Amino acid sequence: MSGSLSTNISSKPGFKRFHYDYVYAPELKRYGPIHLYQLGDLSCDSGFALHPHKQSCYEISYVVSGAGWFSVNGKRYEMQAGDLFLCRPGDIHEGGVDGRDPFRYYYFGFRFDEAAGVDDPLLPIRRAMDEHAGPLRCKDRLDVTVPFVHALKELNGEAQYSQSMTGMYLEQLLVLTYRNYFSDWQADYPGESRERSAQRAVYSAVAYIDDRLLSIKDLKEVSDALGYSLSHLSHLFAKVTGDSLRGYYAKRKWHKTVGLLEEGGRTITEIASMMQYESIHTFSRAFKKAMGVPPSEYVRSCERPQHK
Repeated sequence: MSGSLSTNISSKPGFKRFHYDYVYAPELKRYGPIHLYQLGDLSCDSGFALHPHKQSCYEISYVVSGAGWFSVNGKRYEMQAGDLFLCRPGDIHEGGVDGRDPFRYYYFGFRFDEAAGVDDPLLPIRRAMDEHAGPLRCKDRLDVTVPFVHALKELNGEAQYSQSMTGMYLEQLLVLTYRNYFSDWQADYPGESRERSAQRAVYSAVAYIDDRLLSIKDLKEVSDALGYSLSHLSHLFAKVTGDSLRGYYAKRKWHKTVGLLEEGGRTITEIASMMQYESIHTFSRAFKKAMGVPPSEYVRSCERPQHK
């Protein structure tokens, strides 16, 4: 079974800037219990409109950069970089871009295997999505960009084992979305009190930062979540690791930033937005101070030389 890839590139206001859309409808491509309807990457200009349509499948969208809005059954949600959005079969879905900045998002349309039984490992995810009565927008704290990007690459390359790899990435997308919406998922152990040991506090802080690296705006969020004052948690962290809590957080962010630049597929402006910088200029200055070179120069140094 094969799908079709549609591409669109434009610079006209109100149009799609680029659009990579892997479509497998009406016959869906099967990856175990996941039936893929479509997977895509859309960047649209100011004034673009996603016209009202009835959902024929589940759809998970992730905003990479810019700002816009999605609506389900008449209820509008303002969307910005780092937001996830969930639609279900039968929903009336629409959206658009009001601002000046381009609005880029990934999307994953799928259905669950109707023939799967009670032992289907994805059944709890399907039930949670079907029964969810809360907001359809949530902030990604577990970095769903990784399986999105890799799944798109596998579909584009169709290399050996692509079928298996794509299936694993799609399942990761579902699990991470489930955890973002329906599970606090923290590494706690039975029988432990809030007054855990210094080692456990540090481990929990590390896990919290690693899981929510792209959404943390202030380190006080970490200490509040673990039930400590920021000064006490910082003291414990330095005592156990020899490094400061703020220093660890900064190192992890720069490590993630460098990884995104090396990986490709995103502009420097998009990465600056993901890292919560107000402007590309502020990001560039901070990057040069931390890494010794501007981000544009670092990207050029990562490019492979062309062999004749």
